[in-house]
Amino acid sequence: MIQFKLKNLPSINTNWWKPTQRQWAPKLLEDQKPFWKQERDPTTSEPWKKLSPDYKAWKDKKYPGQPILRATGRMQDTAKILPWQQGFKVESTSYGAYNQFGTSRMPARPWMGIPPESLGQLGRIAFKNIFFSRKRKRK
Repeated sequence: MIQFKLKNLPSINTNWWKPTQRQWAPKLLEDQKPFWKQERDPTTSEPWKKLSPDYKAWKDKKYPGQPILRATGRMQDTAKILPWQQGFKVESTSYGAYNQFGTSRMPARPWMGIPPESLGQLGRIAFKNIFFSRKRKRK
C-alpha cells in the first residue's frame, strides 16, 4: 500500500456557508438597485413589461416622474434580503411578490434576483470563509 503525507495544506472551515450568507446578503441587495433604476430584471437584464395605458396615465398624474415599480418608494426602500435556511428570503411589502411573480391581471416584473455580477462576489466571499475563517477545522 502507498501512503502519502501532504504538507502545507490549507485549513478548511467546514462551517463556511452561514458566514457567507450573512456577508453576501447585503451585497446582494445593493446589486439590485441599478436594475431598479434601469427598470430591468436583475437576473436576466430583460426590461420590465410596460404599464397598461390606463394605469400609466393614472400613475403619471398621481406620482409624476416615478419609474415603473416606484410610486411611494416603500417596496424598494424597505426591502431586505436575509439569510434563510440554506438560501435567502426577501422581506418587503406584500405587493412586492405581486410585482415579482405577476397576477392574473398584471404581468410579472421581477425586481429581485441574483445578477451575474453577484455570483462573482459569492465566490470571493465563500473562498475567504472556507480558507481564511477564524474557526478552522483541520482534516
